[in-house]
Amino acid sequence: MRTIAAPTPSTKRNVDLAQGPVIAHFHASAALYKVWSEEGHLHFGYCGGLQRIFQRRMMLEAMTHRVVRELAPLPGERFADLGCGYGSSARLVAGTYGVGVDAFTVVPQQVREGQATADREHVDVTMHLRDFRHTGLADGSMDGVYALESLCYDDGPGKQQVLAEAARILKPGGRLALTDGFILKEPKGWRARMTKTTERGWAVPCFPRQRAFLSALTRAGFGDVKIFDLSWRVAPSALHGLPLLALTWLREFFSRTELDPLERAHLRSCFNGILLGTQRDLFRYLLVTATKR
Repeated sequence: MRTIAAPTPSTKRNVDLAQGPVIAHFHASAALYKVWSEEGHLHFGYCGGLQRIFQRRMMLEAMTHRVVRELAPLPGERFADLGCGYGSSARLVAGTYGVGVDAFTVVPQQVREGQATADREHVDVTMHLRDFRHTGLADGSMDGVYALESLCYDDGPGKQQVLAEAARILKPGGRLALTDGFILKEPKGWRARMTKTTERGWAVPCFPRQRAFLSALTRAGFGDVKIFDLSWRVAPSALHGLPLLALTWLREFFSRTELDPLERAHLRSCFNGILLGTQRDLFRYLLVTATKR
């Protein structure tokens, strides 16, 4: 049985203080996330063809593959999954490509469930209860780093702390690949309120701003930056959320039980996030890749 990696004392303080809202959000919303994905995927899916439009699990797994293939994985390499959730993508990556994955989350339950499942499946995944801005990994120890809708949990519009950490742990020439929702320009009026409501309900400090993020990539020592707009590929899986939202609200109404306030906030963000995705001049779902110089 693999030992779960614990945080250092300094990182533990960081987790307790800075990540409290994030931990509370994922704890309160755990049941809702499992409705979205029984396997524990906490991201949107990638629709590669109409034949998959009703197969959410296949789209969720396809998104993981779409991102990780940008790293050109080779057997025996070591990757870092920054913001891994339950480790579902980490296990898929390790099992498919024959690589080892160090996976990072600040949510204790996710570490316990993820490590137990990885051990049962006999894949080379090590779950770490640790802030992804302070991984504790050695300099230049990773062949690749990836993140699925998680770097938004760093502070600031450019997410420079986590990008600096990704650059530190990557080998020279190592690749970074990530997906997230990006704000293209500062929203105003009702769109600013919608954006802020979405961010708060998901416990996100702020969505990354594309211009600031690209500048932070350069300052962190990355080059060969490529951007792919996956908005239309993500839309079919996002629309899966609408009937799930309706079902949850109907269940609450007929059972006469009230959802936790954080669950309500999460559901509002899911709905507002879909609306935000329709604002093409403001918001895009992007895949960004870069190479450590």
